[in-house]
Amino acid sequence: MIIDGFHEKKIFDHSYPFRMLVNQNVNFSYPPHWHNALELIYVLKNDFFVMVNSKKYKLKEKDILYIPGGDIHEFCSETETGARVFINFEFSNLNSYVNLERLYAQLLDVRLITTEDGDLYSQIETEIQKILKEQQTGGIADELYYTARMLDILVLLCRCVPASVNLGNMKNGNRNVGLDKIGKSLAYIEKNYTEDIRLKDIAHAAGFSEYYFSRLFKEITEKNFHQYLNEYRIKKAEALMMDPDYTVSEAAYAVGFSSISTFDRVFRGMKGCSPRNFRKLHTGIE
Repeated sequence: MIIDGFHEKKIFDHSYPFRMLVNQNVNFSYPPHWHNALELIYVLKNDFFVMVNSKKYKLKEKDILYIPGGDIHEFCSETETGARVFINFEFSNLNSYVNLERLYAQLLDVRLITTEDGDLYSQIETEIQKILKEQQTGGIADELYYTARMLDILVLLCRCVPASVNLGNMKNGNRNVGLDKIGKSLAYIEKNYTEDIRLKDIAHAAGFSEYYFSRLFKEITEKNFHQYLNEYRIKKAEALMMDPDYTVSEAAYAVGFSSISTFDRVFRGMKGCSPRNFRKLHTGIE
């Protein structure tokens, strides 16, 4: 493995795009990085903390965290010991027989999956347990088996996409203070992100002053308005850049950036590389 800037390269030992690591009984930390492959983290013992795009996730025993390819993440264990499973899978090679653009669009968001998610959790955990068992026993068809299990997990994630606003993650003290209006402001962003949205516009739409809206928005989303808007636009741009019918410039303008230089600067700040390099790494398209 090599980290170039934030980009972690050569994460697979051979041409098959699957890796599983079982980390046990150590305090494990790892610096900020991203890679093309998606990542699943399954916690076997003790809590584990992961930073993804500046947001901190506390994973309890048996929790599962899905991190899409391209998202900057960091491992920051705060316990003396623990056990976790890390699974990486690169699905760009599925493009020959899957509508990858449509699939990718369903898998852009980080997902924390817990026992409270019912059937989704139990089904994904079952697939991970099968992968762990296969690693122990092995066989001549193990690569095909891993692919089948990862496809099963991707299907489950695609068919159970959560609402864009996860109220369960919001701080208790803010749930009853303007929560409905902040939710409406997020819906406003989703509907109008391609336009020139200004802070005063969305504050007015929510019925607040700019100052009060800014403070409440950050308390609830843990991001300021412009950071949230830019991250939302970049996510949309990533999906468009998977489509060969779009150029990088067209993707930038389509999601609301007014200049290529601004798009490039924001993208580099989030991903640690240029949009063109990111696209080439994911799709091979220049």
